[in-house]
Amino acid sequence: MKRRGFTLVEILVVIGIIATLMGVMIASVSTFLKSADKARCQELVSNTATALAALFQKEGAWPRALIKGHNGNNLLDENAALPLAKGKYMTLTQNSTGTKLSGYDRFGIVTPWAFKVIKQHGSSTTLSTKVPGGGTIQDHILHYALDLDGDGVIEGAPIGGESVSIRATAAVWCCGKDGKIEAYAAGLKTDDIYSWTIGQTREVQK
Repeated sequence: MKRRGFTLVEILVVIGIIATLMGVMIASVSTFLKSADKARCQELVSNTATALAALFQKEGAWPRALIKGHNGNNLLDENAALPLAKGKYMTLTQNSTGTKLSGYDRFGIVTPWAFKVIKQHGSSTTLSTKVPGGGTIQDHILHYALDLDGDGVIEGAPIGGESVSIRATAAVWCCGKDGKIEAYAAGLKTDDIYSWTIGQTREVQK
């Protein structure tokens, strides 16, 4: 009795089915990874805002380095972020190359997209190093604003060229993967990541 093998058409059909399934799986994994990066970034932003509020609650004052940032640019760069590490409000490790905070290196607290680039390029990374998806390392450093007068409202947080008042002790925000922050109508666009709800914003001034 002769054994009948697969015909060419049957083999092509099987290959087509496998290719289709692989395509669906790759698309699903890609979508999952994008969502995971955004969720990781949102967690970092929320945790940073919580750490800032905890620092103020315990110390009773804002460290000088945090008043609008080391260079007055509202960026959580290395100098502005250091009080969080020194006070153990966020995880700090130290080695021969310098300080390192969770989600942070010599540039400051950065988004997961920038952190991948820093990890890949190491010491050759600079503020102008490009981040896949958009922007540079400089664009991917977290921004923040503080309630400096203790009235429960942050007046004039500089978000995307607009001045936004937010009911909070500390607000933190950053770009999404595209490297841009764009504000409108008392809120941020969906690809930006922030630590408050739109209901907490009071006004927007251009």
